[in-house]
Amino acid sequence: MFTKAISTVAATLTTLALGSTIAMASVSLPPGVSIDHNMTPLARESASYQAKTNAVLRVAESKLGTPYIWGHNEDRGQYGFDCSNFVEYVYHHALGYRFTTSSRMQYYDVGIREPKSNLQPGDLLIFEDGKHVGIYAGNGEMIQCGGGLGKVGFLSVKPGSYWGNHLTAVRKMY
Repeated sequence: MFTKAISTVAATLTTLALGSTIAMASVSLPPGVSIDHNMTPLARESASYQAKTNAVLRVAESKLGTPYIWGHNEDRGQYGFDCSNFVEYVYHHALGYRFTTSSRMQYYDVGIREPKSNLQPGDLLIFEDGKHVGIYAGNGEMIQCGGGLGKVGFLSVKPGSYWGNHLTAVRKMY
């Protein structure tokens, strides 16, 4: 179980046997995140930042049009998502991440706090202290589930937009 006191968790990436030499690589996972070793994500822990971003956006966009259904997560065999289950599903399939599916707990416990001014594609976006979440897609847009659309889709987070005015936190996820 992760606690707020833990700032990073070291994860083993690869073990390479080179004759009698063993090389180990590790990466820090964001707070509140663990790796699901029972699946093969699109981008592994050792992937580049850009490869991880591409994986996150590819998985998210593959769900465009999927309906908003509160409490649903397709990883549990249910059709549709709510906002926090969608976000967790995307990072799970893109990067192998596991974390809470509660938007409020995503606000408190998941990711590395980042100023809004450093917003980058692939970042977790949190609105109204955890009442809604989405993923920054770039160009002033997020991809999310619900948010007035009733399905997975893109919405503006540009300054002056509804969601731009309600953005309270940005979290780096890799």
